[in-house]
Amino acid sequence: MLTLVPTPIGNLDDISKRAFLALKNAEIIFCEDTRVTKKLLNLLDIQLSKQFISMHSHNENKVLKSIDPEILKSKNCIYVSDAGMPGISDPGSKLIQFAQEHNIPYSVLPGANAALCAYVASGFEGEFCFFGFLPHKGKERLEKLKKILQNDKISILYESPHRIEKLLKELKELAPNRVIFLAKEISKMHETFIKGKAKDIKLSNTKGEWVVVIDKTKKPQKLELTFEDILELNLPLKEKSKLLSKISKKSAKEIYQELLG
Repeated sequence: MLTLVPTPIGNLDDISKRAFLALKNAEIIFCEDTRVTKKLLNLLDIQLSKQFISMHSHNENKVLKSIDPEILKSKNCIYVSDAGMPGISDPGSKLIQFAQEHNIPYSVLPGANAALCAYVASGFEGEFCFFGFLPHKGKERLEKLKKILQNDKISILYESPHRIEKLLKELKELAPNRVIFLAKEISKMHETFIKGKAKDIKLSNTKGEWVVVIDKTKKPQKLELTFEDILELNLPLKEKSKLLSKISKKSAKEIYQELLG
């Protein structure tokens, strides 16, 4: 049996009872970083008498090729990323695909996720899209950000402490009046929330992993005018005729003649 186990993103007390028992009873633990996982188990007072297998974004395919599917069926196996929910901008998805391809029973435990916490804390309402991390630099990054800003849904991004000021500068240039919400150190002692228009936000401390929630674009609504609305407009007859022809089957010339008569 394979279980994906979310781990705390800040406060150790955020570990669920089910996640604790999964870590405690695991025989094999696939981890994004074995050092981080062992440190977590030590903090939870869980013995390290288990097999630890490093499985991260750079070796994921190689590890999967070496795994005997029968091991995952017969042993109590779990996967954990360094923090939060595996598979959300972290490894884990390919392991799930492997389980599906080989008919390996698996489960995913609910738990901490920075994107969802930040979305709720933002106070924005409506549908949202999660984009993870932007490309680090170049044309690809700019095009991706422009696409996000044209999105008619709320957008959620992750950003590192080394690039958060760069992202804020880009947002100020591309959409200065767009309301954004920044969250860092979620569930930790120095949890910080900042909300406002992009042009007004200033950061005094960039330390920590950031979640950026961008309000959706306010697309102008189409103005639908009736015949009566157009007739009441203070416009020359020819202009009224052109407008009326767009919402009728008559030509502008026909309508103009009718208005004259």
